[in-house]
Amino acid sequence: MIELEKVVKIYPNGTNALRGISFSIEKGELCVVVGPSGCGKTTLLKLINRLIPLTSGKILIEGVDVQTLNPIQLRRRIGYAIQEVGLFPHMTVRENILTVPKLLKWPKEKQLHRAYELCELVGLIPPEDFLNRYPSELSGGQRQRVGVARALGADPPVLLMDEPFGALDPITREKLQDEFLRIQAEIKKTVVFVTHDVNEAIKMGDKIALLREGKLIQYATPVELLFSPKDNFVRDFVGADRTLKALRLLKVWEIMDPQPPKVRADQSLAEAVREMDHWKVNFIGVVDQEERFLGWLTRPFQYLVEKKVAEVMAPCATLATPNMPVSEALSKMLENGVGNLAVVQEEGKLVGLITFERMLKVLRDSYLENKLTPDIEGVKDVSGCMGVDK
Repeated sequence: MIELEKVVKIYPNGTNALRGISFSIEKGELCVVVGPSGCGKTTLLKLINRLIPLTSGKILIEGVDVQTLNPIQLRRRIGYAIQEVGLFPHMTVRENILTVPKLLKWPKEKQLHRAYELCELVGLIPPEDFLNRYPSELSGGQRQRVGVARALGADPPVLLMDEPFGALDPITREKLQDEFLRIQAEIKKTVVFVTHDVNEAIKMGDKIALLREGKLIQYATPVELLFSPKDNFVRDFVGADRTLKALRLLKVWEIMDPQPPKVRADQSLAEAVREMDHWKVNFIGVVDQEERFLGWLTRPFQYLVEKKVAEVMAPCATLATPNMPVSEALSKMLENGVGNLAVVQEEGKLVGLITFERMLKVLRDSYLENKLTPDIEGVKDVSGCMGVDK
């Protein structure tokens, strides 16, 4: 979809901003360009939509050299969202969103439908409450949402985003990252996303292009970048906690045990003992007749075998969901001092079990697949002190 071939940019003052950059972005991919300040990230974006001239090399979109295209027509086919948002203060939200569709002379009815559609897409609901407001009447997060909606106004195949969430507070930034990933999963644009934040890059990107002093150091998936850093610069830039960062890329459903041992609350403890002996475990999940999770039953309780499970089970302090990042599940374990979490669906049905030991095994296996020495080697036997049943 987007190909960069030996792209060079030298400014008139002699600054060599980009030094022979080459990589390609597939259709529908979200490519994050990351690196230290001054590495050429924003310059790269400006070259793609011809805001500045190319010194040498080629940039192709759908196989067409952008240098052969009319720059105005090119920019109308590319959405652009920036950190400062850049909304026109004298225009309403609707007018801002419809800037490009209006220039393209879309029918008015189609324009209005698009404005409503995009407000709903970016979470400005109901649209009637926002379309007639001015930027000064919106919060920072709302203005950024309008900025994304405007970039998507004419349904462009390519979207360029220059630190779009960088000026927001951490909570709002996290929400907008999640919202944009939801949008991207739905519309599948080809996105070039610039950030200086490696955590944002790892969370957002299908591919990551790491630049340094105008050079491409590594172009890889987030997993490859974390587990197979090319050199010490990449390793240091990603951070010593790259093992923990990797946990953000995994969802609970990917590593949970989908058939956890369980008993019903109305069963006797004698029956529970037999189940636990069968599974060779010291704790077991308790569910009701609809398979909804109720709590845990742990040994020893043999002297109470005449009682029902519901009478002696322990209520659950915290739960996981299948789509929760494994990093969040780990945080819940540490906060509550437990080594396992029940995984439940929205209606509360027990669908799995995730344990600290299972997380550790996945990370070990990932490192071994990449022929690396695990950073976690020193903690390989800590599961026993986390309440994990081996």
